[in-house]
Amino acid sequence: IEPTRFPKSRSDAPATLEINGRRIFAKGSNWVNAQVFPGEMTAEHYDSLLTLVKDANMNILRIWGGGFVNKDIFFDLCDEKGIMVWQEFPLSCNEYPDDDHYLAVLEKEATAIVRKLRRHPSVVLWCGGNELFNNWSLMTDQHHTLRLLDKVCYTEDRFTPFIMTSPLNGMGHGHYVNYDETTGEETITVLRHAFNTAYTEFGAPGAADAEYIKKYCTPEDYADCRAENKVWTAHHAFGAWQNQTWLRGPEADYYFGGYEDLEDLIEKTQFIQSMAYKSYFEEMRKQWPHCSMALNWCLNEPWPTFANNSIIAWPDIPKPCYEAVKAALRPQLVSLRIDRHLWWGGETFHADIWLMNDSIGELPAGKVTAYYALGDGELTEWGELKAATLSAQKNRHLGGIDIALPEDFEGMVRVVLKAEGRPDMDSCYSYPCRRKAAPGTKKILNL
Repeated sequence: IEPTRFPKSRSDAPATLEINGRRIFAKGSNWVNAQVFPGEMTAEHYDSLLTLVKDANMNILRIWGGGFVNKDIFFDLCDEKGIMVWQEFPLSCNEYPDDDHYLAVLEKEATAIVRKLRRHPSVVLWCGGNELFNNWSLMTDQHHTLRLLDKVCYTEDRFTPFIMTSPLNGMGHGHYVNYDETTGEETITVLRHAFNTAYTEFGAPGAADAEYIKKYCTPEDYADCRAENKVWTAHHAFGAWQNQTWLRGPEADYYFGGYEDLEDLIEKTQFIQSMAYKSYFEEMRKQWPHCSMALNWCLNEPWPTFANNSIIAWPDIPKPCYEAVKAALRPQLVSLRIDRHLWWGGETFHADIWLMNDSIGELPAGKVTAYYALGDGELTEWGELKAATLSAQKNRHLGGIDIALPEDFEGMVRVVLKAEGRPDMDSCYSYPCRRKAAPGTKKILNL
């Protein structure tokens, strides 16, 4: 809790964008280099990816410090489609030198970047670079590198905001798994009790489709899904960050008690990724107005990966989680709020029901009907909740839903929320439930 009884500076850096006099919730993603070789990027490729961004109800992209400055057509298309751009300078994860030669080169490069991009209304935020204040980079806002970039932005484009780095104090940055086997915690549980002004990176890993993976490896390599296989490692299934990333066998174990084979593992991680991204984005939106930004890591890929946090596979193929993100970012929707994803037989499933509206128009009064089903059973009406008129850019807690889970039940807990007269606001959720005494079914692949 922040101190209030004596003079103080702010404790958390604000992260709210104000556009044309209106404060908004920035919802989007981190754009990574869309090709290994930047020169190969075409207008058609840019347009295909940015159309997916727009269709997913996103309104901002962060071009992080590990990326390059995109071609002019990228910014022209963002202007056209109404997609805001957070542009970082090409600094990332290092302590940059404080010598005259380096600073002179940096000033020329930064000035050229700002002059090139400042004409675009889509460019709404400048940032010094990625993770420069972290314990591996050790920079501060007194480093001459960052003071110089601040000066360049003020001189060349003074009415566009500038921040020194991301994350700043008070911003959430991570996690990149859905279940942390080292702590036994679900990320949604941590997030549910977080209090950040922005979430500038967060990930939910999941596999690409089996047929997609088969396109980029031999049948022998596909059948040899192990961390020791250099093909699977090179395509980010193992060892991309930690050993069990990004093909998350530990998450299939935790949520489902194991997996039967590779295809089953792929499908289960895809389900987990969809479930998690939907929960994360909706939870961050519920923390408005203290929180005003949610950007997942990451949107896209520079080349084929077999598993990753991305929602679009290279070159422009939506993964199954894309539709979940699209649903979570609708301007108006009925939403569940949960503390965890995994449930156990014999427990009482509980979730809160929310009405969410980040549009600039009010939401008329009405009612919400909740339904539930266990496994493949028929939907049963749980009850109705009345909803008073909801003002523009407001969220409201309507009530809760409780479902007694049978002791021996194992399967999916499904909840469907329907808004009267507004099918475009309806939402569907599925969460895994396990029997506590159920044995695991994990198999060691290829052994």
